[in-house]
Amino acid sequence: MNFLIIGYGSVGKRHASNLSGLGVNCLIVDTKSSRLKEALEHGYSVYDSLDSLDSSETFEAVVICSPPVFHVEQTIWALDRNKKIFLEKPIGINFKECNTILSLDFEKIFVGYNYRWNPQFIKLQKHIDRGLIKNPFFATFTIGMHLEDWHPWENYRDFFMSNKSQGGGALLDESHFLELIIEIFGIPLSVMAKQLKISSLEIDTDDYVSAQFLFHNLLVEMRLDLFRRPHESFIQIYGEDSSITCNFLNKINTVTISKSYAEPGRIIKRFKYERNDVFVDMMKDFIEFVNFENVLPRVTFLRALEVMFLIEKIRESSQINHWLKVDK
Repeated sequence: MNFLIIGYGSVGKRHASNLSGLGVNCLIVDTKSSRLKEALEHGYSVYDSLDSLDSSETFEAVVICSPPVFHVEQTIWALDRNKKIFLEKPIGINFKECNTILSLDFEKIFVGYNYRWNPQFIKLQKHIDRGLIKNPFFATFTIGMHLEDWHPWENYRDFFMSNKSQGGGALLDESHFLELIIEIFGIPLSVMAKQLKISSLEIDTDDYVSAQFLFHNLLVEMRLDLFRRPHESFIQIYGEDSSITCNFLNKINTVTISKSYAEPGRIIKRFKYERNDVFVDMMKDFIEFVNFENVLPRVTFLRALEVMFLIEKIRESSQINHWLKVDK
């Protein structure tokens, strides 16, 4: 089985390594000669553009790991060739361009919002589905990490995340938590948000996003940033007589059940997994998606399009500095 990987940056290398370990032969496309040299050293076939692909090369699927500005164009290229697609998040840079894919066979797209494969989130979702958190009325989703720490082997100024035109910035790249909010609670009724550049990082993108989402009898807060040290990544959900905290860094989920401060009851679950285990499980599912017609992606293109829709609402709310109704 051959998969074509477009983009051999950090996540492209990770997917190539994991797919190889799962028995998939990888073909690599990247515009940077240094990356192609490294890919060659790992035994992959390499090409410096999609146009230079050998016409005799065959592949069953396309894995898109390029900067977000290229995602829609490359997705259309793959769909025109009737290929199933693993599409890294975000699926594009704005809702309008992503929406054009709806006229194509978008059901062939599997989107890589990898937190959906995280065992802590899976456990949290089971608690909620089983009613352990009764009548949730408030939740907070927070993720932040200093951009210099993301890829310490390279100058962060050269990283696509520092470049607005390539689809960088906190809102697009950390939209994982937007997807999780939709997965748990659905589409909100209204949103109030701020998207800003506030740190001393030498970038032209947003590095801070604060958003509030109003549902029926529920308020959800979300904070994303590119300057936080130490790194934080957690979800907290508060309900009637109970709450749950999912701390992804400490790998601990804590459920607190109590009617008084003096007598809290706690269920603490400690997880043992490596970060790459999540990516391996995701790729196992993608291989199943490629091989079998009746297998559906855990994160569909339509879900990812909902994320892009909320991204647009956050941008608009930030500009008008006002609550904005979400038209479903």
